[in-house]
Amino acid sequence: MSFELIRNYRSDGTNGTLWYDGSLICHTIELPWKENQPFVSCIPEGRYLMEKRITHERGFHLILKSVPGRSWILIHPANDARTELEGCIAPVSELTGIGKGIRSGEAMDRLLEVFEEAQEKQNHIYITIKEKSAMNILERVKKPTPKLFRKLRTVGLILAAAGGAILGAPITLPAGLITVAGYLTVGASVLTAVSQVTVEDEEKIPPLPEVKNKGDASPR
Repeated sequence: MSFELIRNYRSDGTNGTLWYDGSLICHTIELPWKENQPFVSCIPEGRYLMEKRITHERGFHLILKSVPGRSWILIHPANDARTELEGCIAPVSELTGIGKGIRSGEAMDRLLEVFEEAQEKQNHIYITIKEKSAMNILERVKKPTPKLFRKLRTVGLILAAAGGAILGAPITLPAGLITVAGYLTVGASVLTAVSQVTVEDEEKIPPLPEVKNKGDASPR
């Protein structure tokens, strides 16, 4: 079992979600990818050893070891990647924009709690960082559909049913009406299909549980 950071790259910053053993922990924010340039780029994708450490300035936080071309890459609280990070990773409870979030301290507490639980099961803790992959059609169908598109899907089903009823009518109807019904059925089918595979872009984060008091200093 290991931690997994799934990134979503943008030109102005990098947002992500942090997981452990299939369970979502929090969102993350980082600098944009700029060829691993120190101080201005997020770090390369890969698998890194992760350790807990403490300093007077930051309190308890995590450090990633053996990052190619970089040093002192930490996971620590921050709410704005552009102004507070130089290559490190910041956990946040909610995303407010590209490379921006809120309640980073709460997310860090949650991450440290999960990290300590992982330490009880294994000596070495690793994190795998990779890009968010595109969902295939089956994954999209299984994902929740946004409220607006649920309504559009319903409209599409109604229109498709109406068009089908006209085309299947047992009586002779005007040619113009048959043509309109055909277009209506095709358009409704497309609307329904598009609505079905439209999903929310970001994962919803459940409320963070209360952090257990284990005597650790609170990270800043």
